[in-house]
Formats: sequence, C-alpha cells, structure tokens
Amino acid sequence: MTLVQLLTGLLLFVAFSVMGGFLIAGLALPAVTVAGSAANGTSELFEELPTELEFTDLPQQSNIYDRSGKVLLATFYSQNRVVEPLENISPWIQKAVVSVEDKRFWEHNGVDGEGVLSAAVKNLTSDSSPGASTLTQQLIKNTLLQNAESAGDEEAKKAAVETSLARKIREWSLALAYEDSLDATKGTICTDDPKVDCGKEQVLEQYLNIAQFGINIYGVEAASQFYFGKSAAEVNAIEAATIAGITQNPSKWDPDRHPENGTERRNLVLDRMHEQGMITDDEYDEYVATPIEDYLDIHHPKVSCAAATDAPFFCDYVTKIIAKDPIFNSDDLSLKGDDLLRKGGLNIITTLDVSKQKIANEELRKSIPADDPSGFAMALVALEPTSGEILTMAQNRDFDPSAKEPNSTAINYAVDREYGGSRGFSPGSTFKPIILADWLSTGHALNQVVSGNIRAWEADSWRAECLGDTPFKGQPDWKPANSGESSTSQTVLRATQNSVNTAYVAMTNQLDLCGVKDMAQLLGFHRADGADIEIVPSMALGTQNASPLTMANVAQTIANHGVRCDPIAILSITDAEGNDVAVPPKNCVEAIPAEIADGVSYGMQQVIQQGTGRFVQLADGRPAAGKTGTSNENTHLWFMGFTPQLVTTVWMGNPDKDVPAQFMTIGGQWQRYFFGATISGPTWKNFMDRALDGEEKLPLATPVDTVLNGVPQTVPSVIGQGENSSRYIIIDAGFQTSANPSTRYDPSVSAGTIIGQSPRAGSKALPGTTVQIIVATDQRPDWWTNWPSGWDPLKAPDDYWGSAWPPAEFSSNPPNGWALPEPDPIVTPTPDPDFPVPGDGGENGNGNGKKNRDND
Repeated sequence: MTLVQLLTGLLLFVAFSVMGGFLIAGLALPAVTVAGSAANGTSELFEELPTELEFTDLPQQSNIYDRSGKVLLATFYSQNRVVEPLENISPWIQKAVVSVEDKRFWEHNGVDGEGVLSAAVKNLTSDSSPGASTLTQQLIKNTLLQNAESAGDEEAKKAAVETSLARKIREWSLALAYEDSLDATKGTICTDDPKVDCGKEQVLEQYLNIAQFGINIYGVEAASQFYFGKSAAEVNAIEAATIAGITQNPSKWDPDRHPENGTERRNLVLDRMHEQGMITDDEYDEYVATPIEDYLDIHHPKVSCAAATDAPFFCDYVTKIIAKDPIFNSDDLSLKGDDLLRKGGLNIITTLDVSKQKIANEELRKSIPADDPSGFAMALVALEPTSGEILTMAQNRDFDPSAKEPNSTAINYAVDREYGGSRGFSPGSTFKPIILADWLSTGHALNQVVSGNIRAWEADSWRAECLGDTPFKGQPDWKPANSGESSTSQTVLRATQNSVNTAYVAMTNQLDLCGVKDMAQLLGFHRADGADIEIVPSMALGTQNASPLTMANVAQTIANHGVRCDPIAILSITDAEGNDVAVPPKNCVEAIPAEIADGVSYGMQQVIQQGTGRFVQLADGRPAAGKTGTSNENTHLWFMGFTPQLVTTVWMGNPDKDVPAQFMTIGGQWQRYFFGATISGPTWKNFMDRALDGEEKLPLATPVDTVLNGVPQTVPSVIGQGENSSRYIIIDAGFQTSANPSTRYDPSVSAGTIIGQSPRAGSKALPGTTVQIIVATDQRPDWWTNWPSGWDPLKAPDDYWGSAWPPAEFSSNPPNGWALPEPDPIVTPTPDPDFPVPGDGGENGNGNGKKNRDND
C-alpha cells in the first residue's frame, strides 16, 4: 500500500465521520449510513443548496420535419438527448441502472455511508480506488458540469470534475441537501404510480436524462433510439442491461464500436440484476448467452442537414433562419439562435412538401446530372401562391458542408448570400414582368404599341427623378439588341410574349427608373448580395443578380393578384415541454392593385400560349403563365411560371462564374445557343405536370379593358417633324404609325417633313391607334404630267399643295390629257316692255329690274 492510498483512505473515513456528525460512531453505523435520523437537518448542517441545482435546462436535440410533421429531415444537438419523464422510461432501465450504479439507492439519503466506508477500506487495503458515488452524487456532478458548460465557465468545469477531497466533500454535502429539498417538496413515499411522486424518483428521472450513454449520446431515450431504434419505454431487460453498462465509461463500453467490451459490461450488469433478484436464473442464463449483435439495431441520428437526403438545402435554409431571424434572438429567450436549435429540444414543422421535393430532385438530375461535364447547375423553388409557403427547394448538386466531395457544394443556389446562398444570378428577361407591372401601373396598356427598332438611346433621354434632372448626363449612348428578330413596332403584349429586348427598353425609357426600382421592391425583388438595386437604364433587361427564391416571390405576387407574401419556411415550433415557440409570422400585403397584377399575368399567359414558352405548355391544356429568361451572353437561363395552385422558378447556369451557354453540350444536349426555354423551361413543365397531377384545372386571371386597351391619350403633334423622329414621338406616346405613310409634293417644305396627320394633334385616341401621317416629297405627283381620265380639271386634286387652281404653269405646260372646258356663249336678253331692264328704277320698279306686282 502506498502512502497516498493510506492518506486518502484515512481522509475519506474522517470526512465521512465528520459529515455524519459522529467521528468514531460512524464506524458503528454502516447499515444506517447517512439516512433517517442521522441525515435530518442536512440542509442546515451543510452549505445552502446552489440555485443552479434548483432548475437545470438540459441541452436536448431539435428535430426538423416536413409540413406533415411525420417526415424527419434532420436532427441537431450539442448533446444528443431527449428528456423523457420517468413514466416514459422502461422499468427495466430503471432497475438495471440502479443495480450497477447504486444498489442502495432506495435506502440512502444521497450519500451511501456503507459504500463510502467500503471504498475507504479498499483504498487502504488494495490498489483500487472506488469512488462510491451514488446516483444523486453523479447527478450533482453532471448538473454542475452541465451548467458550467452552458455558461462557458472553464473554471467551474474544472471544479466540477477535479478529483480533490474538497470537491468530493462538497459533492456529498450537495447530494444530502438536494435529496432533503426534494423530499420536502415531493415526499418520501414512492408508490407504484409510474409517474414521479417522491424525491427519490425525481433524482432517478433526472439522472436517467442527464447521464452519458455513448459517444455524444445523453439520456436513456437517445440511447434507446440509437442502439435499438425504439423508445426508452419499449426497452426490455437485456437491452436495459446493455444501456446501463455504458455510462461508467461511454467510450470503452460502447457496444457499437466495441461489441466485445459491450458484451462484457452487459454481463456484469446482468449479474448484478440477478444477484439483486431482478431477473431469474433462467433469464440470466439466456441473456448472458445471447450475442449482443442479435439485438443491436443501430440507428444513427440524422445529424445536421447533410443527413436530410431529400431536402438538405431547404433544411440548411431553415437553420439559417433560426440562427438569424430576430424572433429567435429575442432577449426573452434563454437560448438564442443556433444555441436554441442545438440545445432547445425543438420540434420544427416546416412548409416542405416532401412529395413535390422528390419530384423536383428527380427532374433536376434528369435535366443536368450532378457530374455533368459542363459544370452547369440547376435550382428549383416552388411556392404556394396565396401564402408564400416554400414547398420545394432543390438543386442538382449534393449537399456537403465541407464542399470536399465531388459534385457537391455547401452553397444553396436558391437563396440569398445571407442565408447560405451565392451572390445571385442575372435574371435576364424574367425581370420583364416587373417592367410590365410598372408600365401598366402608370396608365399604359397591353395593346399599346412600342418601337422594337434597334436604336441608340441617349443618356439624357432617361428619367430618374429621385436622382435629379440629368442623372446620366455624360454617359455613353446605349444600344441594346435582341437575341432574334422582332425588331419592329409592336404591341406590348406581343413584345412580352416574344421577350423583345428593344421593345422593353423603349417601354422603360418612357418610365421613371426610380419608379421601376420601387415596383421591383413592391413585387419582392431584391439583390442576392444585399446591395441596393442600382437605378440604371440596363435594369430594364434584368442585369442585377437575384436568387431563384426572389424571382419565385415576384411570380407569387403576380399569381396572387398583387398580394405579396414573404416566403416562409417554418409553420410552427414547439419546445421540449410542448409549448409553442414564436416563429416568423405570415406577412402578406397588397403590393399592387389586382387589375395590374392580372394584366401582367395575362401577358405571361401569352408567353406560354404563343410566345417563347409555347413549347412548355402544361399537360391536358392546364392554364399557366410563365416567362423565359436569358441573361447577357446566355450565361444564366431561367423559367418562372405559375398556375393558381403553384408557383415555380427554375434557374440554370454555372454557379462559380459567368460561362456563356453557347456552342457546347449541357445535359447531353448540344446547342449553338441555350435559352431559358431550352432546358429550364422543359424542367419547369415536367415538374409542374407531375406536382399538379390530379389537381383541378383552374383558370387564370383576365385583364380589364383599361389594362388591355388603355384609356384615351392625347395625340401628339408631329407637323414639321422629320419622318423618323415623328415615328418615335408617336410610338413613345403609345400610338402606332402606318408602315407606308402617304406622301405629298410640297415645294414649300423640305422633303421628308411631316405636313399632315390624322387624328389631329391634341385630339384623344386609345393607345395603339394608328396615326396616319403625310410626308412631304420633292417628287411631283403623276397627275402633274399625265392627267387621269375622268378627273374634273376645274377641281384641285386632294394632294394639291397650292392655293390657286389651276397652277399658273398649266397655262404654258399643261399635263397630258388636261384641258379646261370651253366657256358657255354669252347671250344678250330681249327687253320685256312690262319689266324695265335692271337699274331702270321705273315707277313700279323695285330697283332690281323686276316689276312690283304685290298689288296686282
């Protein structure tokens, strides 16, 4: 025996004797221990019970579920624990733990005097150093350690686990005081009721929930789920012995990692249970002979979103919301943000529709496999139109937080950078519905005609009142083009269905760019990088990066008749006690009038019916609205669209850098140029057809007459303008001109000058009305040299420009076939004797050559 062992043993003995108040008498009372009358008044004898023992929040696992609450997506924890009341824990577990950890648990009052004396003797007489800790002492130690860890108090953590005699004595003191306090509130009589109804059962319940039963497995519920795939209430005797044996050394006795060690320790527990009469001889023999592999059924928890095989990126988005949203970081919460998720024991019901999510996963991978040599990726977001609930959030890459696995990423391409996404992608022409909404809201119409001609737009022609009078002065002209034809004057409806860039630029030029920004924000658009929307002319063509979730939100507002609902991912949360936890509330506001949204919807319907999206019409004639999107150089390809039941946006592109989708193979397709309708559109269609299978076919909105045709506008004056400039004036005012205007020779003005128009300037006409113009020419009309047969030479032709007819020149050089008629001969009248000649003024005359016969 070493000197240290001797001193330790003596100190343990003396300390125990002092605690009991006896000194020598303690030797004579091993069976009584520190119980009954010897323990009375321990809360006064020793230090006051620390407040941290009165209430301890044990870290518990949180679980994220789909919208049904039945499909588990992922589990999160700092300690894998599920706290359960004693009535939900198998009696076999209770017996097994007591048998091996503290066989006199039901007899002592927190400290086992007999055990301490036995430990002291063994310390004095052998090389072993048993601690004789009761379940109550272990509970005290684990509680102090847990509180220190929760507070991040390193000194307290060291104090809780140090092996000094002072720490041991304090542990005894606290164990006695704690049981005394529980007895005072819970009572000392334990009945057969499975619920806690005495102090001892309270200690046992707390111990079974706080103790460690494996590598990062805490509490018997988590242990039961891990080792056997069942709840703690269902565990039988041999399983209970297996669990109970682990806690002494969770690494060494782990039956999963070390089945031989686990078997050895299980058999020891079974021996103690048999010795204490908990199991029969036959049961003992049967259990000891049973290989541990026969009943182990390891269920690894779906730890973190990497385990959420169906929706890992959506899962990650939910965790980011909990980490960042102010509602989860309120001062009223004891746990906040990520700590709330990993320690709060939450049950989180999300908006995810797993069936639709699986369809999205399949369709994206069919379109572009994760390992596609092109390096292009895809993402899809689907929303419920009337609520903004996120039903799917998928992409064709695997989720890997380390981003080390091939064809994997930690970046959620569907969301903003703040929530684990990228800086976003150029939406291209999917931004055009925003322009159209502002166009209609400022009194313009779908049937209004705009110029689709390619032209250079001067910097000074753009308006942005919030930036001053000439915000772009000195900047170079901008001359956008189209990806195809259609560079002609056309209605806005046609420009929408064919996604004509030049026409939309002409529309934007008639708007205030500050108003365009405001409209974008009203509809739900914002930049994925968090920066402000830039007010620049090029915003007309969707040059500012956004996420697929943002573009889905824009489409949702249109589909929902102008009511924008912020996207939500969480339906409800309850804590470990079943109490409701506040979640981000549903936020739906009327962003724009319904008639404006319905007008935009109608334009998007034409895209699918006969425009750039005509090849992705939904099955069985289901009505749908949509918009293709192709950014500059074909780098990002989009399709967003909706029915009354579902809004879906699909993005495709290289997520790492802008790579033109030109003259290459993507998803097994070789194309000179890829567009939004090439892969994204068909993917959208396939998803929508499957996701809506069995749903009622519902009609989409139709526009009111004023949105379709507009209200009468003032016809501008173009008299004196050149032909080209007059066309722009007329078109910019919302009207159209004939392709072949009439001409008239007029030497008084320069050729090409407008000398006539109809309707007249200042009159009112509906947008889209054709304004007929007459253009001056230096070519004389044909009748100048060849007079048409049958024309009256005394009447000037309609296109004659002069004032006197016939022209003086005709007297010397008349047109062929032209001649004035001969004048009638002059006849001198014979005087009537009864009537004087005019001016005679006779007696009966009236001064006009007629006789006054009034009196005849």
